[in-house]
Amino acid sequence: MILKQKFTTFIFLKIFFLFFSSLIINAQTTYHDFGFQKKFDIVVYDTSNNILQRAWEGGLNSVQFGNIDLNLDGIEDLVIFDKCGNRILPYLNSGQAGTNSFTYAPFYELKFPKTHDWVIFKDYNNDGKADIFTYSYGGIAIYKNTSTLSSGLSFELMTPMLLSYQYNGYVNLFVTTVDYPAIEDIDGDGDLDILCFFGLGTFLEHHLNQSIEKYGVPDSLDFKRVNQCWGNFAESENNNKIKLNVPCPWKCYDAVKDTDNSKAPKHTGSTMLSIDLNNDGVYDLLLGDVDFSNIIALYNGGTKDSSNITALDTAFPSYNKPIDLFSFPSTAYIDMDNDGIKDLIVSPFDPNPLLNESFKSVWFYKNIGSNTCPVFNLLTEGLFQEDMIETGTGAYPVLYDIDGDGLIDLFVANYGYRDSTYWDEWGFIHSTFISKISYFKNTGNMHNPEFTLVTNDFAELSSLKTTALYPAFGDMDNDGDIDMIIGCEGGGFKFYKNIADAGNEPLMIAEHLPSLDTVIIGKFSTPQLIDLDQDGLIDLVSGEKNGNLNFFKNTGNLQNPVFEKITDSLGKVNVTDYNLSYSGYSTPCFFKDTLGNFKLFCGSEQGYILYYDNINNNINGNFNLRESMLNYYDEGARTGVAVADLDNDGYMDMIIGNLAGGVSYYKGDTPSQTHITEISNIISDKIILYPNPTNNNITIDITSINLNSDYSIEIYNSTGLLINKIDNYKTQNKITLNISNLANGIYFCRIIDNSLYKVKTIKFVVKH
Repeated sequence: MILKQKFTTFIFLKIFFLFFSSLIINAQTTYHDFGFQKKFDIVVYDTSNNILQRAWEGGLNSVQFGNIDLNLDGIEDLVIFDKCGNRILPYLNSGQAGTNSFTYAPFYELKFPKTHDWVIFKDYNNDGKADIFTYSYGGIAIYKNTSTLSSGLSFELMTPMLLSYQYNGYVNLFVTTVDYPAIEDIDGDGDLDILCFFGLGTFLEHHLNQSIEKYGVPDSLDFKRVNQCWGNFAESENNNKIKLNVPCPWKCYDAVKDTDNSKAPKHTGSTMLSIDLNNDGVYDLLLGDVDFSNIIALYNGGTKDSSNITALDTAFPSYNKPIDLFSFPSTAYIDMDNDGIKDLIVSPFDPNPLLNESFKSVWFYKNIGSNTCPVFNLLTEGLFQEDMIETGTGAYPVLYDIDGDGLIDLFVANYGYRDSTYWDEWGFIHSTFISKISYFKNTGNMHNPEFTLVTNDFAELSSLKTTALYPAFGDMDNDGDIDMIIGCEGGGFKFYKNIADAGNEPLMIAEHLPSLDTVIIGKFSTPQLIDLDQDGLIDLVSGEKNGNLNFFKNTGNLQNPVFEKITDSLGKVNVTDYNLSYSGYSTPCFFKDTLGNFKLFCGSEQGYILYYDNINNNINGNFNLRESMLNYYDEGARTGVAVADLDNDGYMDMIIGNLAGGVSYYKGDTPSQTHITEISNIISDKIILYPNPTNNNITIDITSINLNSDYSIEIYNSTGLLINKIDNYKTQNKITLNISNLANGIYFCRIIDNSLYKVKTIKFVVKH
């Protein structure tokens, strides 16, 4: 017997701070030294060279779909709510008949109230505008749609807790986080009623909206429980078995009690959709259940005022491919292709990303029948997801020029893809996940990057059968090609040597690196290889589940690195918000700004991207937290971040990954005029570096610089290693450097005014 899990809720609470009261998608949005715009214009191809039209839209896990007119043009738009991370994703609908013509419009995210656990869009006052029903601490909150053409999309809280007359008085209409009620005009009188399970489960309650009967208008929200056993059926307390013809009241729970010795019914969580499946004028029900992958169709053989479930389809739709989606599927009935006929969307309702299917978790059944007699035909198991960068559970981007062609490539690691699901001896459900790393080669050019998916299993790391892989790249043995270290859920690191020649596509093989044997770190290690102490050797930095950063100094040499632990509290960084969680899941990304100063962006469990400076020559000190709210839009929980100048325009770009398995792209832009301290220290005179790309020599032309000052010239590789330095240079207008010994890749030339300490950094590419 399967004992159902009462509450499998895995809630990721997060606070989303807004730096501006209003923000439009094309507006310049800045934080101190950096400005970013959310963009979607970098083209991404799949392995078949098809363009991923929704590449940067952030992935989907456990979603609910609804219709609302976002831009007030009279066309029903789409809103997706992802229970994993409590994200709102708005989509504008062009209305083109017969097509899925939805365009992601993140600007509208900021117009919605903060919602969590579940959201239903229904027009309760019949004004033609969809309102919001959402979970509210054991009940239902309602937000009225107050949008106007002059003010735009807006909502007003009507009640934080919906009441219903029951037990001889008005009390909370109880709904849990693991219940998805049916909100529909069940009796056909013109106002919305609510079907939900009794607090302890088994029987379905009908809460009648009395607005029309008592006041003649639909908007009074005056509810009364009129039926404790809607449909005369009962659901087993131990599994999802349904028994028909069960009499009221609910005290007859023995009719469905299996072998459990408990003395009262238990409710464990259900999803409901009221829908007329057979054109008989009464609402039937699609029912999902905690810990099960199927949907049961319950056919109503009664009337609008006297429901009676008379037939079941336990493998709905049995005439097509039955729904089989782990875990706890929910359903939505909306028109997805503008043909006027509503379709069926299915996705997991449980928000636990370590349990659910999260890669192909949005099933789309096209309705080839009618709205009152639907016939569902499965078209895809990855609606929207199949056009995104979608890596299942978790997405952790890393940017690095892996093949030395001068173009920065993209790697996206993950927690894992669901491999299998099973029930343990106690009846609780579990899923196993296997982590992979996706490799997107930059197939564009220096000013217009494009990414093409080479493989979603880089170096065949799935063979490790572990979770939460996270890569770091660098030339560990000074042979001219790029090697790899990976972290994982269990902590610690593994070394992979690149045996391909420099400039070729990487070929990684596992090798034993003795110095990693003694490297001890907590779970969910997230490494980065970077010369943080600027001694010419690549060091190892890593985040972990606890939210801190670890620093391992390289005390070896260029050919044989030896990592010695210096501190597990590097910079005193800790991204954990102890008000919400005891885990931080730090994902560090160190980089150098235009002045050659190290900066740090760090992802976190709550979704913030934290920004630190005061890093140079301060390994044992406190890094300065400049911002803890670098999250212009709500990218979801457990973020990872990667930073690089992808288009060589002088501004750092940023890619953010999240727990839903997707990534977002933020193009670098001009910082705010009130935060230009570092920008003012840049040499404004024209400096020319040529040829670029180059193979043997570079010439640096500083003719326009005032030669009364001393200048230094430094060459760094992409991990921050100082390759060459010329001090106190002031005798020539041009200097030519031999770089034939450098491996293919991206390098940075810094020209430093030693008297005024002004700096200019120029990126160049070595390509032999």
